Amino acid sequence: MGAGKTTTGSLLADKMKFDFLDTDQMIVDQESKEIVEIFESSGEEYFRNLETIKLKEAEGHTETIFSTGGGIILRENNRDILNRNFCVYLKASYDVIFSRIERDSSRPLLNTDDPYSTGLKIFQSRRALYESFSCFVETDNLSAESVADKIRFLYENKK
Repeated sequence: MGAGKTTTGSLLADKMKFDFLDTDQMIVDQESKEIVEIFESSGEEYFRNLETIKLKEAEGHTETIFSTGGGIILRENNRDILNRNFCVYLKASYDVIFSRIERDSSRPLLNTDDPYSTGLKIFQSRRALYESFSCFVETDNLSAESVADKIRFLYENKK
């Protein structure tokens, strides 16, 4: 959440002449509701089920950059799908992440009385899952353009 997946993914797709799809946007389009509305009306579990469906659909695509929601890694089967494909973890410090998202009311898990602490707990609870991915780019001091360039280099030089 707030690491720059959508912005970077879109730039990377342009640079590589690939398609770009965002699983969150795919869900919003399918449900005709914003994510915060899906959480409110159907709950987080329903949303996570939709994420898994979209990720499975994404796996069959070629020459496509996908951006996923930050919580997609919570399910082991989703991590398995990501690990079978070229997947890059955009690693950012929590303070940088929070500075990017603190005014964004579209993030349902942060709609609390103390979004900083809530976000920090989420960040800490997911950190080990994200760090289990072998491919990452640290993004704190980089522009989205530089991050996209680093990912492109990793992709073109993968073994």
